[in-house]
Amino acid sequence: MDFHASRLLLLIHLCGKNPGPYIEGRTKFAKLDFFLRYPGFLERAHAFLPETAGQSHAFVATDTHEVEAPMVRYRYGPWDHRYRQFLFFLTARDLVTITVSHNPERVKLRPSGKATAARLAEMEQFQPLVRRCEAMQGNLAAMSGTDLKNLIYDLFPDEVGDAPFHWEIRP
Repeated sequence: MDFHASRLLLLIHLCGKNPGPYIEGRTKFAKLDFFLRYPGFLERAHAFLPETAGQSHAFVATDTHEVEAPMVRYRYGPWDHRYRQFLFFLTARDLVTITVSHNPERVKLRPSGKATAARLAEMEQFQPLVRRCEAMQGNLAAMSGTDLKNLIYDLFPDEVGDAPFHWEIRP
């Protein structure tokens, strides 16, 4: 659980909107996490997006078959059935708040979550995740959850879009 919590804190910290930072909606949260977990898919998305395709700052995976932690195909694309547990874990430790008064809900870092995420971002073992998060800034992280879902379905029909529900996603 701690690795997942760390990854999600980094995701919110580096890809979230300000003030916060926060990520709006679980669809967006899960789709950004998908690109964070699957660097090969992140590379393929960067090759497709006009703002990153062919650019020197486009993300290149060291191993296109690497999977940080597998996800499954669910109703709106990639999903991890443990998200509720992960978010409760982070909330119970006063690292995030989940604001349901907004539609969609927002997962926002608390001051202790910001401090923890900043410390994690400096640690050597988290640098691959930091680089992936930084690669999503200004492109994937700026998209809506629905746009991310549609992009994933369009770019990865065999691996995600046409896969049966609950099927583990493999690059």
